[in-house]
Amino acid sequence: MLMQEEGVLKGQELENAVSDADYTKAIELALELRRPHKLFELFSELCRTREVGDRVERILSALSGEEVCLLLEYIREWNAKPKLCHVAQSVLSQVFRILSPTEIVEIKGIGELLEGLIPYSQRHFSRIDRLVRSTYLLDYTLTGMSVIEPEVDRSAVNDGSPDKSGLEKLEDGLLGENVGEEKNQNKEELESSAYKKRKLPRSKDRSKKKSKDVVYADAAAISFRA
Repeated sequence: MLMQEEGVLKGQELENAVSDADYTKAIELALELRRPHKLFELFSELCRTREVGDRVERILSALSGEEVCLLLEYIREWNAKPKLCHVAQSVLSQVFRILSPTEIVEIKGIGELLEGLIPYSQRHFSRIDRLVRSTYLLDYTLTGMSVIEPEVDRSAVNDGSPDKSGLEKLEDGLLGENVGEEKNQNKEELESSAYKKRKLPRSKDRSKKKSKDVVYADAAAISFRA
């Protein structure tokens, strides 16, 4: 009965510490009461804060060797589940950063704990590495499509005119081609008309020359008959 009453009191203290945002005391009580689910919730809330590194470091520094060993056992269980591995890896990195290699070796059952942590950690890092590589391919594709860094018309920027979209540029290009074709057609018509105008005086000169030749021929014929 005394143990049960003590457990109830500890549970009430844990709830009060959580409501007061006293994460150090709440984590110590969760470890003491052997409540891994509540412990995960506390670390998950800490990981959402900006000062997660400093706060977790202060909390882990206040734990004893037995509490650290128990925490590593819980981390090993969390690390085996993809949905919980992010919080597990975050807390695990803080543990290895705070404790020296000598202190880690002295932890009871550390060899068995590491054997359970390393394989799943390698899988998580391999999965993250593939994800990062796939994002590079996406960036390369978007850059090739000028989505991340769109091409800017420098002349338009220098003139102070707003940038045009791809559709407007396409329309301007088509209109430019049509205007060019119309100019070429007009140029050809002007050249042909000028050529015709240049030929008309020559035809008149030839007709005059023919008429003169006819008059001279008639005059010669008359004089010959006379």
